[in-house]
Amino acid sequence: MYPPFGPDNRMSNKTVVITGSAGGIGGGMAMAFYQRGFNVVISDVNQQLMEDRITAIAGDNGDGRMCSVACNVTDKDQVQALWDQANEKYGRIDYWINNAGLGGTQKNIHESDIDRLMSIVDVNIKGVIIGTHIAVNGMQQQDGGQGGGRIYNTAGMGENGFTRPTMVSYGTTKRAVGYFSNGVAKEIEGSGVSVGWLNPGMVITPMVINDAKEMGEQRWKKEGRFMFSVFGASPEATGEELVKRMLSDTKNGTFIKLLTTPKMLLGFLRYMVWKKDRLKPYGI
Repeated sequence: MYPPFGPDNRMSNKTVVITGSAGGIGGGMAMAFYQRGFNVVISDVNQQLMEDRITAIAGDNGDGRMCSVACNVTDKDQVQALWDQANEKYGRIDYWINNAGLGGTQKNIHESDIDRLMSIVDVNIKGVIIGTHIAVNGMQQQDGGQGGGRIYNTAGMGENGFTRPTMVSYGTTKRAVGYFSNGVAKEIEGSGVSVGWLNPGMVITPMVINDAKEMGEQRWKKEGRFMFSVFGASPEATGEELVKRMLSDTKNGTFIKLLTTPKMLLGFLRYMVWKKDRLKPYGI
């Protein structure tokens, strides 16, 4: 663990806002930013989970560098309030990460509840569009109107066009996140604000654990267990790597992908040698 003002202390006193950060990948990123001296604003829909996350990262007393703002990312007024409250508290927002997302239904489209499908679209696409719109406008007013700040949107499975049955709704939204982010990056080129997107790879989040339990042992073994046992990473390790990559990024329109083909080959070789099951500690 890095000390509060560790090796990336050049970033100290900067501020990051992360949606969907009460747990999972967002929680992992929140921890990594906090350990580097950032002011961290976590946002989610569950206030108690956010408070628990802050305690887990900063302790019971904290030091004023973490706060929470409840926000439904599909509501533009709530997202605007998130920006306004974070900006008022810390004076500036340097990084804004649209990370909130819903997983797939684990059912074929025609078998899925239509309201659930629309919720996935609303959170994963509408939420990213609203968050990016508000963050770009806010960041363009920073630095005396010269513009300054970086926005990242979390993509995922489906971003590269890969299609998996029962995950079509989710994959469609993540494909859209990449297209949207790349397009906005071109629109704002030269404004002082940058937009990029993230593909965290296979992460053993509470969402994945719940999906595995809902699928049942036989289906989970058939459709996902082996890949996650070989390539699955913890939210903390994933958040750490993503933050490293974001802090070293100086360009606009950057795509940060963690699970590349070389890493997959290396992971498979390690698995064949050591037979380490990454899922065993999670009981799935």
